[in-house]
Amino acid sequence: MPPVSRIDAKDRAILYNLDKNARQSNSAIARKTRLSKEVVNYRIKNLIANKIINGFFPIVNSSKLGYVIYRVFIRFQNVDIEKEKEIIEFLRNLDQVTNTVVLDERYDLAIFIWAKDVFRFKEIFEQIITAQGRFFQECFVTAITNRHFFLHNHLFGTTDLNERIIGGHFEETSLDKTDFSILCYLFKDARTPLLNIAKKINVSPNTVKQRIKQMEEKKVIVGYRADINSSQLGYQHYKIFLHLVDVSPEVKSRLKEYLKLNPPVIAITEAVGRADLEFQIQVKNSLELRQHLGKLRTYCGDLIRYYRTTQINREYNMKCIAENCLKNF
Repeated sequence: MPPVSRIDAKDRAILYNLDKNARQSNSAIARKTRLSKEVVNYRIKNLIANKIINGFFPIVNSSKLGYVIYRVFIRFQNVDIEKEKEIIEFLRNLDQVTNTVVLDERYDLAIFIWAKDVFRFKEIFEQIITAQGRFFQECFVTAITNRHFFLHNHLFGTTDLNERIIGGHFEETSLDKTDFSILCYLFKDARTPLLNIAKKINVSPNTVKQRIKQMEEKKVIVGYRADINSSQLGYQHYKIFLHLVDVSPEVKSRLKEYLKLNPPVIAITEAVGRADLEFQIQVKNSLELRQHLGKLRTYCGDLIRYYRTTQINREYNMKCIAENCLKNF
């Protein structure tokens, strides 16, 4: 684990506001935190320099763009450190692979593939297997139906139940070249000023403002977040796969409500595949993880057959799928 960075109450207040809405201005954050704009600006730069913040991203709803998110979990064989780096670099260079996550324990890697349909996914998957399959001992595929993102309340000492949801019923929204161009710049830095985006794509700042507003109203963009590197603050990141006694909506709803009210839980995923429900949790150590899982069994043990855990060691920055969409114009 990297050396632990220290943050104070002012940093936490700034991080909380960036986690809730990374696109808000430094002036807005200054008003909410009762700090000067200059102090906010200085501290955000420090948080980035100290690798506590890796970047700022829009939360984009895949189903509104006409995509299904598939995940491939991979277990390596006959792979040394250099070969692992080579495989990861190969995967990250594929257009449709948006996320690459390094895992521990049973699986070594998980990749996220955005595809318009199962046939396109099959083409990408077979391309990967053809190129690197001899180094895979095992892999399995899941398709994400929805994901719930929560604030990092455990880092801030807050109890804000703000929730951003992506996925759901497939409902493609009509976007044009200007929309996708704006999304590309937001993915590079969600805090990019309107004027800067406007200059890059040769439109007026008001056009950029209106297009972003329309994408928010259509739920293409459901929020903006800071990519907070919790490992720099001494936290470990785990994914928990729950296998349930009953997969009815009522049972899942009860579990989701319980998880939502537990601050270390930062995301819940529903997918077709290996597990019935998944969640991500950030804790100081394995003892704290066991304590949270013990509470889960106490309150919801009658709903759970068993669970599996895996540690997330590293998550590479998300790639912008909008760049692929621009190729169609």
